[in-house]
Amino acid sequence: MLLATPFLRALRRGYPEARIVVHGRKHTLGLVADEGLWDASVALEKQGKLWPVREGQRVKREAGPFDLALILPNSFSSAVVARLSGARERVGYALNGRSPLLTRALPVKKVGRLRPIPMVDYYLAMLEQLGVSTEGIARRPQLSVSAEQQARADAALEAAGIAPGSRIWALNFGGAWLTKRWVPHQGGQLIQLLRAEGVVPFLLWGPGEEALREEVVAAAGGEVPGADRMIKLQDLTAFLQRVELMVSTDSGPRHFGVAAGAPVIVLVGGTHPDYTHVDYDRYRVLCAEVECWPCHLKTCPIDFRCMRLLTPPHVLRSGLQLLAEVAEA
Repeated sequence: MLLATPFLRALRRGYPEARIVVHGRKHTLGLVADEGLWDASVALEKQGKLWPVREGQRVKREAGPFDLALILPNSFSSAVVARLSGARERVGYALNGRSPLLTRALPVKKVGRLRPIPMVDYYLAMLEQLGVSTEGIARRPQLSVSAEQQARADAALEAAGIAPGSRIWALNFGGAWLTKRWVPHQGGQLIQLLRAEGVVPFLLWGPGEEALREEVVAAAGGEVPGADRMIKLQDLTAFLQRVELMVSTDSGPRHFGVAAGAPVIVLVGGTHPDYTHVDYDRYRVLCAEVECWPCHLKTCPIDFRCMRLLTPPHVLRSGLQLLAEVAEA
């Protein structure tokens, strides 16, 4: 969703008189609902094996009629929904056997596997093939922050006992895939190194990552700020505006760091970082391109060597170097 915000900004600018309706997961739409990028939304309801059929009919009934459907996901089901929504024109990439459902199936260049095209560019290219200008559109997530979100971010720091003016590094070691998570004991070691540097570590975590959180805290040898209080995604941009640097895995929270303008170190395991590359000079990707990389597997069948090679001292040095470069810029 965050990587689609440049697309939505270009779409809004390219079709200023259009009524734009978005369809997607409710919780992700809510993250950018206040950006003024659309006029109406329909939250995805995914129930039963025939859900795309029912969903397309429901979208047509609740928000139609449509002149044009722009399909960002590559799934067959998303094309079914667009077709049954009644959209007169349906534009998407010619993948996964869905071309017959589209009125304009856009080509994708392939080199062996699907070529790692950054998602931001991938989405914007759809508009460019329709003749919509994307010139001047920032090719990275940008989110506004409300006064309420700022207040909640300040309250989170106060609740954690962090004094104003402290050097804070936000640490996100989780991820939806096991192969995207950093090794817990290495996360604990980084926290110990940060303490020695006079930096306050703040642990970020999400639902389902409680066990990872506990392992990191145990390895850190003491209480870690943030471990007892989850920062919700809708408040994450405001919170990350208050940190010196963010260390994150290749997962959603890293994009909030970019949106916040924070320096970001990204720890990448078995996935190819080009898929989520953004035009942002305050971040660095750490990736050990081992012999089995990139595997794009959700679990590692070997020994997780790609992430184990990203050692805590290396991560610390990279973070300090990035901060020095930002200070000199």
